Amino acid sequence: MKGWWVGLGAASPFLLVGALPRHPPRSARGAAAAPLRRAAPAPLQRCWAHLQRRNTAARRDGQLPELLERIASGLRAGLALGPALMEAAQDAPYPLAIELGPLALALRHGVPLQTELTRWGNTPGGSPDVRLVAAALDLARQAGGATSRAVDRVAATLRERRELQAEARALATQARASAGVLAVAPLAFTALVATIEPGALAVLFTTPLGLVCLVAGAGLDALGAAWMGRIVRNAW
Repeated sequence: MKGWWVGLGAASPFLLVGALPRHPPRSARGAAAAPLRRAAPAPLQRCWAHLQRRNTAARRDGQLPELLERIASGLRAGLALGPALMEAAQDAPYPLAIELGPLALALRHGVPLQTELTRWGNTPGGSPDVRLVAAALDLARQAGGATSRAVDRVAATLRERRELQAEARALATQARASAGVLAVAPLAFTALVATIEPGALAVLFTTPLGLVCLVAGAGLDALGAAWMGRIVRNAW
């Protein structure tokens, strides 16, 4: 009997872990959220799609320095630029692999490297970083020689650019917070007035002059928020 209790005590942590709720996989969560996105209004769906494209592009740009370093490693191992690019494309993570897969396949079927680099650099939705990488690889193809050092320098340049952008975003955090407070302050003040003097809020919604003031105030508040957001974005 004592041994049974000892065994139960030893197994209790594992039973507790098994009883804890588990989060579904990322793919399952995405599949569960898909009906909600389809049921959303068209403007919200377009906004969601735009945010997804921007996040995917940002992740892809963050993977470019590692791609260049792998290409430079292949060049130092004695590979030509085309084979080095194909070898690096095999280990490329998502979402960069989506763009490099067709490129590597075309190179294996004999398409000239210049043609594929030009196509990749001119892909719709391509970022300045993608165009820089495509142009640098095309220039390395034309120049020949010690191209691995040039490719490494481009990778270092991209890393430094991303570090400067991250620092600029961090410095702009206070400005973004101030812009958010200024945009939300009129709404908070309206809610406060509604709790203190409900009659004043009724004037806004029941009289023509109040409706004009409400629409004008909301429009100016939205315009100011958009303007401040644009100023903060242009700062970095």
